[in-house]
Order: sequence, then structure tokens, then C-alpha cells
Amino acid sequence: MAPPDKTKDEPMLDKPGEPETAPKTESRLGRFLRLALRWLAAVVVIFGLGVAATWVSQVRPRIAQQAALEQGLAAVEVQRDQLQAQVEELSGVRSENEMLQVELQQAEGRLALLRVLVDVTSAQLGIAQEDPIAAKAALENTSVALDELGVKLGPSEASTVAGLQERLGLVLQGLEADTFAAERDLEILANSLLEIERDQFGG
Repeated sequence: MAPPDKTKDEPMLDKPGEPETAPKTESRLGRFLRLALRWLAAVVVIFGLGVAATWVSQVRPRIAQQAALEQGLAAVEVQRDQLQAQVEELSGVRSENEMLQVELQQAEGRLALLRVLVDVTSAQLGIAQEDPIAAKAALENTSVALDELGVKLGPSEASTVAGLQERLGLVLQGLEADTFAAERDLEILANSLLEIERDQFGG
């Protein structure tokens, strides 16, 4: 008779070297990190949409306006040079020369105004791009340009030019502390320049 099989009655023992496996559960930290990553991704998407909207609504129109002003400035410079050449050619013909002198003064006045307007538009573009340093740099020589504009416009517009200088001072102060106020003052300054262009040069 065969001896009884003792292995049937002995409990199964884990083999040495095989670690016990426990059900994997996600820790609190893991859940928190996963949720935080989802929120971060959502914030990035929303920020990207905001940047795109700002570009479409503010930056792109300012760039187009800046390009148009620079083209106008170049055209007036060409006109000024042509008139200067005609004045020199007709220096012996007094009546025609006087008429050309008037046209030349108007061209130089408009050129001075457009230079200021280009500065102002460049500063507006800097604010639209959230770059107040670039906006301030664009206005570095604007005060001198306004003085030149005052000379071209004559004494009758002295008070108007003084008002433009005062508005420019407010813009520069705002760029240091309050860009929203600076943006508003730049808009007023630009509108004032455009009004002068319409009144003085029929622009």
C-alpha cells in the first residue's frame, strides 16, 4: 500500500523571491497632479485664444495703420524734394517762385506732422503689443518733432502745439505708471494731429 501524499494536506507557501502583489491604487498626489495638468492645459488654451484675439483686434490694425502712415510720409518727402528742385530751377521767375515757396512750406508742414503721427502710431502699437518700453522709445524724439511742427504751422497754431506737448507729457507719465491712461492720451493725441492735418492741409 502506497504511503499517503502529505503535500495535499500542507498549505501552499509562496515561493521565495516572488514578492506579494497588492492591488494598485492611485495615490492622492497622483490624482492631484493629473487634475492640475488638466487645468494647466485649459489655461494655456484660453491664454492662446486671448493672444490671438488681441492680435486680430488691436495689433494687426495698428501695423496696417503704421505701414500706411510710413508710405504717406515717404510720398510727402518725395513731393517736398520735387518742389525744392522746382524752386531752385525757377529762382529767376519771381511769381512762380513765390507760389512754389508756399507749396513747399505746406509740404514741409505736413511732413513734420506726419513724423509726429508716425511716432504716436508706433507708441500705440507698442501698447497694443504690451510693450511699454517700445512705446516710450517710439516717443523719444516726439517733443522735438512737435517743436518743428510748431515752426512750420506758425504763431497762429502756437497754443495748439502747446496742447499737443502737454498731452505728450501725460502719455509719457502714463507709460511709467498707467498704460491704460497712456493709451487713452495717445488716442487723443492722434485724433488732434489728424484734425490739424484736415484743417491745414486738407488731408
